[in-house]
Amino acid sequence: MAGIKIVTDSTADIPLGLAHELGIEVVPMYLHVGEQTFRAGLDITNDQFYQWMQDGRIKATTSSPPPIMYEQLYRRLTPDYDYIFSLHLSGRLGSTCRAAQQARARLPASATRIEVIDTKLASMGLGLVVTHAARAVRDGATPAEVAQLINNLNQHCHVVFFVDTIEYLEHTGRLSLATSVLGSMQRIKPLMLLDEGEIVPYERTRTRAKAIEGLYTFIEDFPHVQEVIALYSTTPEDVEKLLEKVDPIFPRDQVQ
Repeated sequence: MAGIKIVTDSTADIPLGLAHELGIEVVPMYLHVGEQTFRAGLDITNDQFYQWMQDGRIKATTSSPPPIMYEQLYRRLTPDYDYIFSLHLSGRLGSTCRAAQQARARLPASATRIEVIDTKLASMGLGLVVTHAARAVRDGATPAEVAQLINNLNQHCHVVFFVDTIEYLEHTGRLSLATSVLGSMQRIKPLMLLDEGEIVPYERTRTRAKAIEGLYTFIEDFPHVQEVIALYSTTPEDVEKLLEKVDPIFPRDQVQ
């Protein structure tokens, strides 16, 4: 059986313990707070970073790891693996995938096949694809089977979310919206959707309750839901409200 390795970046939001258990290599994003730079998940927790962003007194931004980090990782892995699937954040949301592609191009020809894949996903949408691929590898799937699984999941995984303010998304340049549209969204809590790797408005909601209702309706509209993952950055009580609504159509104890 050919050795297969799964690689991703820390935007997948996979807990480090789970990544270690499944043998997933996670390349950390860089988090910049003031004049300090941290590696996501290693030097700083997400909770700390969100707190700094909310604080507003210190500028907090993110950046992708440089190609050299991927190149060093690929060079370390190639002696031991015949296939490497490197799955990354949507190329429309950052340069992470491009950095991985540049690193692959720098490597000499070898027996190891490295596939760098723009999943067009983010957060645990990406994380879901990565963990399923890693479990398939653990269970003995062939490279062709892993590739097919990744392709199927990329097509059928959906990410929808709401934010209190679009300020942070706007500052990162990850919203490709006209100025007039941005202006009209400043006083609402919009539901946002990942569409072909790009963040686009899904529904205009003015209250948290309406936003949670919109999340529920989004799930309800799918006739055959196999998995639901609920994440939050600063408001766990919102997840609890969503789980209460979702329970009749998808058991809350099965929501990750």
